[in-house]
Amino acid sequence: MRLLPLSLQFLIFIGIQLALSLGLVFYLGNLAQSNYDTFAEASRGFVETQKTIEDIRSDYAVVAARVESETAAFSPGERRDVTELSSELKQIAATARNSVALSSLRENQPEAIQGFASAVDHQAASLIAASQEVPAADERRVAHIQERLAEERAAVMTAGFGRLIDAANRELESTMRAIRSANSAVIGNYQMILIVFVALQALLLAVVLWLVNRQIRQLADVTERIVAGEATTTGKQHKRHDQLGRIARAVHQFRSSVVALSNSREQLQAILKKHDKESLSRRQAEDSLRLTASVFDEVQEAVLVTDVQGYVTRANPAAEKLLDLNASDLGKRPLLEILLAQPARVVAPIWRHVLEKGEWRSEIEFTRESDGKALVALVSIRLVGEPREKRGHVIVVINDHTDIRAREREIISLAREDVVTGLLNRGFFVQQVDDRIHAQPEQPFAMIAVGLDRFTSFNEALGRRFGDRILKAMAERLEKLTEPASLLARIDGDTFGFLVFAENASDLDAIAAQAMKRCQAEITRELELAGYRLDIRASVTSADYPDEGKNAEDLLRIIDNGLSQAKASGGNAIVGHAEGHTQAAQRRFELTQALGKALGNREMRVYYQPQVALGTGATLGFEALMRWRYRGEWISPNEFIPLAEEHNLIGELTEWALSHACRRIADWQRQAGQELTISINLPPQLLLLDKIDQQLEGLARSADLPTSSVVLEITESDFGKDPSLLVEQLHRLAMRGFSIAIDDFGTGHSSLAYLNSLPISKLKIDKRFVDDIVTSEDARKLFGSILAMAEQLEFEIVVEGVETEQQLVELRKFGSRLQVQGFVFSRPFDEDYWDGEFMHGKPGNYPVPNIQPQRSPTQTAGN
Repeated sequence: MRLLPLSLQFLIFIGIQLALSLGLVFYLGNLAQSNYDTFAEASRGFVETQKTIEDIRSDYAVVAARVESETAAFSPGERRDVTELSSELKQIAATARNSVALSSLRENQPEAIQGFASAVDHQAASLIAASQEVPAADERRVAHIQERLAEERAAVMTAGFGRLIDAANRELESTMRAIRSANSAVIGNYQMILIVFVALQALLLAVVLWLVNRQIRQLADVTERIVAGEATTTGKQHKRHDQLGRIARAVHQFRSSVVALSNSREQLQAILKKHDKESLSRRQAEDSLRLTASVFDEVQEAVLVTDVQGYVTRANPAAEKLLDLNASDLGKRPLLEILLAQPARVVAPIWRHVLEKGEWRSEIEFTRESDGKALVALVSIRLVGEPREKRGHVIVVINDHTDIRAREREIISLAREDVVTGLLNRGFFVQQVDDRIHAQPEQPFAMIAVGLDRFTSFNEALGRRFGDRILKAMAERLEKLTEPASLLARIDGDTFGFLVFAENASDLDAIAAQAMKRCQAEITRELELAGYRLDIRASVTSADYPDEGKNAEDLLRIIDNGLSQAKASGGNAIVGHAEGHTQAAQRRFELTQALGKALGNREMRVYYQPQVALGTGATLGFEALMRWRYRGEWISPNEFIPLAEEHNLIGELTEWALSHACRRIADWQRQAGQELTISINLPPQLLLLDKIDQQLEGLARSADLPTSSVVLEITESDFGKDPSLLVEQLHRLAMRGFSIAIDDFGTGHSSLAYLNSLPISKLKIDKRFVDDIVTSEDARKLFGSILAMAEQLEFEIVVEGVETEQQLVELRKFGSRLQVQGFVFSRPFDEDYWDGEFMHGKPGNYPVPNIQPQRSPTQTAGN
């Protein structure tokens, strides 16, 4: 140190002191800033948590509304795709599980997050399960599923989000406690740091004093040596009494004065630093309070703080807005008396519970005093502090559930009422009817249905809104005719239903018939609406409990069939006791389902009816006829052939029958040693298939049967109005060697001019032209005209449905070129019968009248 000037040494000491002071200031500043950042982060986390919860609730409300709409459209037998809705629900659950803003809740309140996410996932799974269950469920089950889904949605909106909000509040309270604890720790750290700083300053001062004293001593020695002229003298020069000593002492005294002044300056600096630190802490505390107040004022929930007696000491703007009271009005009475509108003796037990247990939570309904509006709110109360020492306060959080409960009531209303007419909807009507049957199973009644005919024409011409007005007007008319006990409902788009009762079961039919007449008369009365005069027509039907149906769904199914039958017959009709129509519909449905499996179950048979030459009685060929034996019953072709055509099964059945028949005819040709033909009716569905000519030729070739032996019969009505669609295919079939015949000639809609343009080689005359040929001259003339035309066009003629000998005699009078098919020769028999006939070769000829023709077709036509 002797190499450095004294001033530089002092600068070094001052620099060290300043460095220590600045280090202390920076450290305390960083510590305070860290505390501030912690509080700010907690506040932001709470705000973000609340915002995230609200966003999730908004997203869920949107998806829940769509789920509600989708489940409301559930109906038996219909499958609806709810995969997207289920995925959206699962996405909401995943958001709750994975949201960064909710990470603190997941760590500290995992049961709230997991409970909410599990509830939403369960709802998604229930929705998928419901969509899979609905197609096989009945109306009552569908309604139950819809109610269950609605309950799950309501549970998520109330319990699920309620737990999330409670968890967020608890998390905020936990954070505030942690911050208060951290503040206490910071104050302790401040005290410890000050003690250490004072100790360091004292140590530094000691070192400085020692060094300065050493320097002054050396200076005094040097001074004394200089004065004494003893520059090299060592020792304590300041003790000398000469001038150098005086100088040394003066220097020493000056040094002491400087040291004292330095100490005073250090003390002043310490006081100033302490003042600065206290000012900084005060500013930080003020900033923290302002932030807390900002969070308190900006939170959306109503938050109030009361003393331990229940009087409000502070309320945020949301609370003042919800209760429509200012701070002074809120402080006049205990808060629970304001909310519950009850005297102190009623409120006292609840407040005592709060003070003893520390919390209270309940959903309450109250009326706002300012405007009389009814509100529903979830009130959560929590005690902070020790009320016995009259310290502490109570935090009250009020969540407004008014809109939620209103939506729940709306959902319940939609589940019961039709939104257009205000009547019961079909689901609730079914439930009420079944409940009545369960309560009074011995009481008979009639269910009456009124269906508006051609109602879709009003919707198409005037719009659905106008159609809704018509429905509402019809509902009002029916309400005038029925009693509340009749359970008037809109059970379908344009169909209304209600119940009719009678004191005696014997009077029920008459009362129901009278009610149906009154309904039809009232509904069909002219309606004036929006300047239009509307002519409404209605079909009415009924079904009786318990004779025709044992529950609501059975009765609805019966009356649906009755209305369908009434409308199919032209509408504006009354059909009582629709059970018969329902049985027919059930049989059609059963046969349709079984017909698709008939080939696989080996229920189909091919029967063969011979076509006989009228001149010789020889068998020229057969017509292949399909027969169906189902559950021991032979189903008439008149019953199952239209079903096969309606459900596009006739093509498959015809191909099977033709393939089977070609093999049998090929065998019989070899056994008889002669050519035989096989005729089969070809439906238009099969005829219009691409490359059907190649396909049919393949069937014949696979049976080793020439195509010339196959006669394809086309019913006249199949091509009558526009044969151009079939002409090309018929020509292709003719080019491949098939013979084309017109079946049931004379009964369809075709023009005779078409016959010359089609590749036809044979006409089959319908039996209606033969039925009266024995007794009616006009029938004989008409038949002769058909034969004359066929001769001119060189067609072969097959007469169908010949059943008596007299008819055969009359036909023989027209010549011997005719071919005859009918019971007069043989009924249709299966292949086993004909295998026996061909077993020994060619079967014998049938007996025919041996008379000479008395008229020719040409002569008959000329007459």
